[in-house]
Amino acid sequence: MSLKGFETKINVARVAMFDQPKRIIFATGATEQFLGTEATRLGGRKVVVVTDKGVRKAGMSDTVADLLKKEHLDVTVYDEIAAEPTVQSVRAAAKFGREGKFDLVVGVGGGAVLDTAKLVAVCLTNPDDVMTYVNPAEDKTKEPAKPKILIPTTSGTGSEVSNYSVVIEGLYKTWAASSNLFADVAIVDPEMVISCPPRQTAGSAMDALSHNVEALIDREANPLSDAQALEATRLVFKYARRAYHAGDDLEARWNMSAAAMLGGIVIAYPWIGGPAILGHCIAEALGPRWGVPHGASCGVVLPYILQFNSASSACAEKLAYVAKQVLGDEVHGLSQREAAYTFIHAIRTLMEDMELPTSLKGWNIPSNQLDEFAEYVVKERQHVYGLPRFNPRKLTIENTKELMHHMHEGTLPK
Repeated sequence: MSLKGFETKINVARVAMFDQPKRIIFATGATEQFLGTEATRLGGRKVVVVTDKGVRKAGMSDTVADLLKKEHLDVTVYDEIAAEPTVQSVRAAAKFGREGKFDLVVGVGGGAVLDTAKLVAVCLTNPDDVMTYVNPAEDKTKEPAKPKILIPTTSGTGSEVSNYSVVIEGLYKTWAASSNLFADVAIVDPEMVISCPPRQTAGSAMDALSHNVEALIDREANPLSDAQALEATRLVFKYARRAYHAGDDLEARWNMSAAAMLGGIVIAYPWIGGPAILGHCIAEALGPRWGVPHGASCGVVLPYILQFNSASSACAEKLAYVAKQVLGDEVHGLSQREAAYTFIHAIRTLMEDMELPTSLKGWNIPSNQLDEFAEYVVKERQHVYGLPRFNPRKLTIENTKELMHHMHEGTLPK
């Protein structure tokens, strides 16, 4: 699956070892067709359906509960999940799960719901406070989690197939990382995404795009992740606008579900560096601090971190290659740098077409706080994300301050 011109040079001192979800079912109508039999196969008797009030209002979590009840299972729906996975929300869900002594967790929702459902399953077999297991640097779980089935209702985070659970602690996001967070069954059903509102559809699309594009420019990217991330990037460019403007377009929803799932698989590879590289490092800090939804936050920073990293010749070469595969004739005859910049501008155009702000100013983020924020990124946050290892360009306080002000003003090269 090598991308021509980007064959990996093997570092014999480093071993690539990775796990995956035990089972992925991807099909239109898969929830109705497979949920009951999979729950029974996993030995579920007392089941908690973890969801949020929006998904429940749309009727999807109750549909899932009814399918489980048809298998004569004892089902309880828990819908107190916050829009963003705060410590308080996750602790409350873990407490509810432990008190209920459930033996199967079914998550139905977006990233916050699925991330929480995974932690609930962990806490059913591991006795400590849930935040004990939220540690990016170390897997703190001691016992395998209770079985879990994850059903996404958005096409963005890829949480249904990743080994991460994100939690907001204070003003910033942190996460748990463990193979015990992988789904026993991920059911990716495009019909479950049809009712996702346009604004959330747009943000989810940019989250999926960010996972995959950031993975492509990772310093340790290899043909396995490249092949999946490149195809996912192509799908987002082709289908995101259709899903945004016509939510009932099942073909568009199918392909966006595939792009998000591929992104979730890609970021779980250990050589990709966690949730992703510089873009997510910044987005997952500024989003909670200034109230920007996760997907939109990832999207608004993406063009600028690509511009920043394209100062690395290897990154510029990779972006030019991706541009040729994704944009085709639009970059025919252009130089390497011109092709890379055309791709960067195409991302911003995609955001504009889905009516998302393309600068920090558009999100009312104050410019007088950016220098302090940049120092935090360089001195502390980049090390949590392993940026010195994975990001193409080294960060300094000076170039990161400059980057943040470009993001604020929306300035990109022509």
